[in-house]
Amino acid sequence: MEDIKNLILDKAKERMERFGFKKTTMDEISKDCKISKKTIYEHFNDKEDMFSCLLLRECHKTIELLFAQMGAVSDPLERLIQLTRKAIGHFNQDHFVTRILKDDELFLAFINRKYHEMIDEEIISMIAGIIREGKQQGRFREVDERIVAYAGFKLFQAFSYARTGPLRQEQNEQHYTEVLIDFIVNALVKK
Repeated sequence: MEDIKNLILDKAKERMERFGFKKTTMDEISKDCKISKKTIYEHFNDKEDMFSCLLLRECHKTIELLFAQMGAVSDPLERLIQLTRKAIGHFNQDHFVTRILKDDELFLAFINRKYHEMIDEEIISMIAGIIREGKQQGRFREVDERIVAYAGFKLFQAFSYARTGPLRQEQNEQHYTEVLIDFIVNALVKK
């Protein structure tokens, strides 16, 4: 059952990447999957539901990928630094999820607030866990890890896919990443 659902989502992703959401039809996805439209509708209410499921799946894959890239780093500060660098690098590239997140109209139209909050909450909880660990080790100041994780996540968004203005021409992406890391380190590390 999950295999068919993932096949449908894979083919929908391929088609949407190539032609966009509006030009992708359920008939085309059905042909690409070599299954009936009835089978597609057994898994998804409509194209919007399928797109929401696809976006959620891809967001979770991205989260898993980014956290897996940190490997077995035991130092919480180093994990936060690596996570920040890798995430900004990832979201400044042209990935399916990044294109969707940058397309405010499409993203907001199909990922309802419940799903959006669910994804944000998952990420914030993971970051808060790293901060909590740093506090327990005595490396980080006594801070409210949920609030700091939330603020850090919002800053990350501002430095990557949710940027609302251009960066100064004389500075590159790496410079802005290092400024954000410096800010995070100075906000958390005990002196």
